[in-house]
Amino acid sequence: MNRWMQGLCIILGSVIVTIAVLAGALAWGPHSCKPAFPMIIGCALGSYESLAAGMIASSTALIAGWLAWSGVQVQVEAEEKRASADRIEVEAVLKGDIDMFAEALASIWKVLESVDEKQPDLDRNKVGAIDYGIETIAKENWLSTSRRMVIVLGWDRRRRFEELFDGLEGLRRFRNLHKAEVWEALDAVKSVSIDFEQVQPETAEYFKGLFRRAGKAWSLGYAIARMADLSEE
Repeated sequence: MNRWMQGLCIILGSVIVTIAVLAGALAWGPHSCKPAFPMIIGCALGSYESLAAGMIASSTALIAGWLAWSGVQVQVEAEEKRASADRIEVEAVLKGDIDMFAEALASIWKVLESVDEKQPDLDRNKVGAIDYGIETIAKENWLSTSRRMVIVLGWDRRRRFEELFDGLEGLRRFRNLHKAEVWEALDAVKSVSIDFEQVQPETAEYFKGLFRRAGKAWSLGYAIARMADLSEE
C-alpha cells in the first residue's frame, strides 16, 4: 500500500470511528436531538461537545503521527536508494582498476619466476620492472581512496577488499628487490593473487598456468604447526 492510500485509510477510519462513537452516544445517552439529517450532526456535536472534541483531537494526533512516520519512511527509502546507487558505482569504478592490477600482478609473478638462481645478482631490468609494477598497483593515493570508497559496501565485500588492500600494501617492502628476497616476494604475490580472485573471480584468468599451491587452503592451525615443525604430527 502506497503512502497516499495509507493516509486515506487513516483519515476515513478516523471519521468512521468518530461517527460511530457519537452515534452510540446518541443511541444510548441522554439528548434532545431529533433524528433528522443533517441537523442531528450539529445537535450531536453540541450535546456531546467534550466527547466530539476528544475524538477529533485523537484523530488529528493520529494523522499527525502518521505524517511524521511517513516522512521518516520516505527519507529512509531515499537513503537506501542512494546507498544502493553508491554501492553499484563503487563496484563499477573499482572493477576496471582491479582487472588491470591483477594482470599487472601476474606479470610481476612471471618476472619473479624467471629469475635465474645461478646468477649472483638480479637483472636490473627485472628489478626495475618489478619496482614499476609494485609502485603502480600499490599506489598510496589509490589505496587510501579505495579504502574510503568501499565503506559503503556490505561487510563481506568490504572485508574482501580490505584483505586485498592489505596485501597490495605489503608488496611495497619488495621494492628495490634483493636476491635473497625473491622467493619471499613470490609467495607474497601468490597470496595477493588469491585476494584478487576473492574480490573479482574473473581475474583468475590472468593466473592460469602459474604454479601455486592451493592458495589459502592451509588452515591457521596448520600454518602454526608448520612454523613449529609439528606439521607431520
